[in-house]
Amino acid sequence: MHLPTATYRLQFRNGMDFERAIELIPHLIELGISHLYASPIFTAVRGSTHGYDVTDCNEIDPVLGGREGYQSLVRALKARGLGIILDIVPNHMAAHLENDWWHSVVEWGRSSEFAHHFDIDWREPLTLPFLGRPFEEEVAAGNVFLAFDRNRNCLALNCCHAFYPLAPASYSAILKEPHPALERIAAIAGAVDSKGAERLHSEIAAAIATPSVLSELDDYLRRLSADRQHLCRLHEMQPWRLKDSRTARDHLSYRRFFEITGLVGMRVEDPAVFADTHRLLLDLVKEGLVDGLRIDHIDGLADPEAYLRRLRHETGNRTYIVAEKIVQPNEALPDWPVDGTTGYEFISALAELLTEEAPSSGLWNEAQRCAAEKAVAECKLLVLGHNLNAEVGRLAELASRLGRKEDRHRMAEAIRHLIAALPVYRTYVSDRGAGPHDSRILEEIAAKASAAAPAVSTEIALVTAALNSKPGLADRQLQSEFRTRFQQLSGVAMAKGVEDTFFYRRGDYLAANEVGADPCWRPGGIDRFHEMMRHRAEEMPNGLSATSTHDTKRGEDARARLYVISEAPDIWAAAVARWHEMNAERIRRLPGGDAPETSVEQFLYQSLLGTWPVEPLRSEEELSSLRERMVGFAVKALREAKLRTSWNDPDERYEAAVTVFLGDLLVGRNNVFLDDFERAVRPFVRAGLVNSLSQTLVKLTAPGIPDIYQGSERLDLSLVDPDNRRGFSPGSVPLQLPKAPLTGDFEVCKQALIGICLTYRRERGADLFARGEYRPWSVEGPGSRHAAAFMRRSKDACSVTVAPRLVFGQTDGDRLSVRPELWRNTFLVWPENCDLKPLRNLVTDEIIESRPLVAVADILRDFPVAFLVEA
Repeated sequence: MHLPTATYRLQFRNGMDFERAIELIPHLIELGISHLYASPIFTAVRGSTHGYDVTDCNEIDPVLGGREGYQSLVRALKARGLGIILDIVPNHMAAHLENDWWHSVVEWGRSSEFAHHFDIDWREPLTLPFLGRPFEEEVAAGNVFLAFDRNRNCLALNCCHAFYPLAPASYSAILKEPHPALERIAAIAGAVDSKGAERLHSEIAAAIATPSVLSELDDYLRRLSADRQHLCRLHEMQPWRLKDSRTARDHLSYRRFFEITGLVGMRVEDPAVFADTHRLLLDLVKEGLVDGLRIDHIDGLADPEAYLRRLRHETGNRTYIVAEKIVQPNEALPDWPVDGTTGYEFISALAELLTEEAPSSGLWNEAQRCAAEKAVAECKLLVLGHNLNAEVGRLAELASRLGRKEDRHRMAEAIRHLIAALPVYRTYVSDRGAGPHDSRILEEIAAKASAAAPAVSTEIALVTAALNSKPGLADRQLQSEFRTRFQQLSGVAMAKGVEDTFFYRRGDYLAANEVGADPCWRPGGIDRFHEMMRHRAEEMPNGLSATSTHDTKRGEDARARLYVISEAPDIWAAAVARWHEMNAERIRRLPGGDAPETSVEQFLYQSLLGTWPVEPLRSEEELSSLRERMVGFAVKALREAKLRTSWNDPDERYEAAVTVFLGDLLVGRNNVFLDDFERAVRPFVRAGLVNSLSQTLVKLTAPGIPDIYQGSERLDLSLVDPDNRRGFSPGSVPLQLPKAPLTGDFEVCKQALIGICLTYRRERGADLFARGEYRPWSVEGPGSRHAAAFMRRSKDACSVTVAPRLVFGQTDGDRLSVRPELWRNTFLVWPENCDLKPLRNLVTDEIIESRPLVAVADILRDFPVAFLVEA
């Protein structure tokens, strides 16, 4: 296997296609990248901005350049020695009529050849919850009528500009009076079953080929559409039911991705479905057009391990594979045939490195931890009882059949409390039973759930027995289905309850609110960071090390800046109190006078700190751009928090009050606030830039494979998507760093640092970083807590990373540096069992003479961070 030494994540669509990607190759070479890491490239819903809504697994999207364009990209990459990693989406496809498989299922119901490709409960009609209001109301409003779908050559209900195909068996029921064309179509439909679907459509097309016939048919169907009762009767005859979007809260006949009804779950555990959904992908692998794979949402699959073993068998051991798996603290990556994860746990490790572990503000006290644990359980119960109620209801129905009990409400309550108590995204119990780790987790959550809901303790015991695969339950197949669906749902509840609810409510330290973060986290500082890196070197040396992705809550440099709040919580709190008082009159003038609440205001100020430019705002245009981004973010954050507004039940008056407040805040005439904010945040910005360089260097040299998200090689102060998916303009990578750099030189410095380190990794240091051990280096002296150092060592080479931390108030004015006084009498201690040897600082090209104690001031004299290799 040709392991990556560094990847560059590129988001296709939004103006990025294969042709433009080819233009980026020189930039990737300058950065030292080994592999382009591409977002989904298979055909997606027309106009998709992300590609995860796949409509054809076996076609490369023509919008991007199609197969020919993709082959050109790969040839161009290979010619420069670069590989390519594809992001694939086995868990779901688009529940969209552009998807031929889905269209077939809508048209033919469970007799469709693709009916069992999708995870659908066929004991009832297929739910299509895509209307703005109930079907009967849409009919009454004149938004539903019979039509002939010219693209698909079938009869359909045109509802809100979407053509839902009618079941061919119902064509004859449309006839209310003789009509030659319709009679002919009905006769054709009556003679064909689902296996002849292609013949049906071609014969129908031939039957109405004459424009006059088609025009007459359109007129006839339009007249029939005036009979609203007839439309409702036809609707009842279909294998599907059109519903309003709110129906999905309480009733849905298919598994979806999270709570997105437009994405339907796939049954890739079925070998035939696996083969159909992976045909083109496996061809590309065999042709040498793919070097690695990133598996999206692995925890959504029925059996992740079985899927990965099948994928590994088909792709061989030469294909690099990583899974998007959230690994919680004290949780190991399961024994899967992968090279690692996509790297969210690395962000958590950086939080240990760059967060002050014992601030006096009480951010990390026991009361805070207990409050967070309680709030997380409440948030998970909220989404399970509302957004995911349909999924819980389906589980409760299965559990009731399993235990021969009638009270599904009690079963649902037991299920909700068990999932709310789970400390991990999911367990991996199979028909073979539960392993020791999962058994312990199930035992613990059963106790927690029973304590929280003693009234349903009997049901909790039954559900736990089913999850443990214990014998004694009558229907083993039903038990297996229940266990599978429970495990598929638990990760969704964790993601939606914690990442997309709790983290939008907690505003005291936004740097900790990140994908994969422990909501009850308490920082352990440099010692825990070293412990995590040692474990990473031993257990997952080839996993990706991410700092920004398309899913992170904020850009890496915004997060690095927000870490600084932990060093000066009282200063920040005083500034927030001052701004609250300064802007109190604005809030009082808003409708209702109570928005934004103090907690929301605090959340917004921290978010604004994260996005504040490095240089003071110079123009109304810059301020307008920031205002537009912040307003869009605020609405999303408020809806995700689900306190006074939500995606399902938006309170537009409340949202308007908050956005008016923000808009009024960020206008040029509001000089009093803007000037004060600029003065107050400047020390945080300066310390945050040093944090960013430390974070970058550590990612480039610590165990794991550095992953650079598009544009983050410069300055990444983005907010959550869609803000982090905006277009970007890569700048040329400088050959050397500027001498005595200023804060305004940050982007140049960051790009140069990446280029220097990754070029070394790709050339001289490939073996060192692939196999080298990780050893913390001791730092002694008054400034020891402000620096972290570690060595990577193999048989033939070594490197040393030195990175500042906790430097609030220690930066040197407008210079991008730390005050030299901080390092007075502070030394790196050369390990006793390592031979003394001179080292070269690749960042400054200086030689560091070998001695038992190496002065930190000498190493960091000319640049905030240092990367040392053997001279």
